[in-house]
Amino acid sequence: MALAAARRGLRTRALLGDLTFLHDVGGLLRGPDEPPVDLEIVVVNDDGGSIFATLEHGALAATGDAASATFERVFGTPHGANLAQLCAGYGVDHQLVKDVPTLRHALQAPSHGVQVIEVRVPRVDRLAEVRTLADRIRTSLG
Repeated sequence: MALAAARRGLRTRALLGDLTFLHDVGGLLRGPDEPPVDLEIVVVNDDGGSIFATLEHGALAATGDAASATFERVFGTPHGANLAQLCAGYGVDHQLVKDVPTLRHALQAPSHGVQVIEVRVPRVDRLAEVRTLADRIRTSLG
């Protein structure tokens, strides 16, 4: 559906985590006979899968022992990939944004073709942040 909209000349956005982006990065390769599309791919890059720390097995991440190391290797999956270089290899525009105002500007600026907007976020304390956010939501709801 998004690709169909992009082919009709509509600006289309996709929001992906870094692991999903890396898994599907081959999709950036477009043949010379493919019709042009206007597609922005926003990649939230925490150098791995910190979202898994918010699930039940994320408790292993906080133990600080061998289980923590196993969690990091299997679920955290740090990759150290340079998304700018990957995009360049596929001939796709890449923009790294470092703060919210820059992200807002990037999302409001006109774009054509395929563009990747990378937003780097910290991996540490993901579970604590999710819990704090949930507490704030509960408090605000009364």
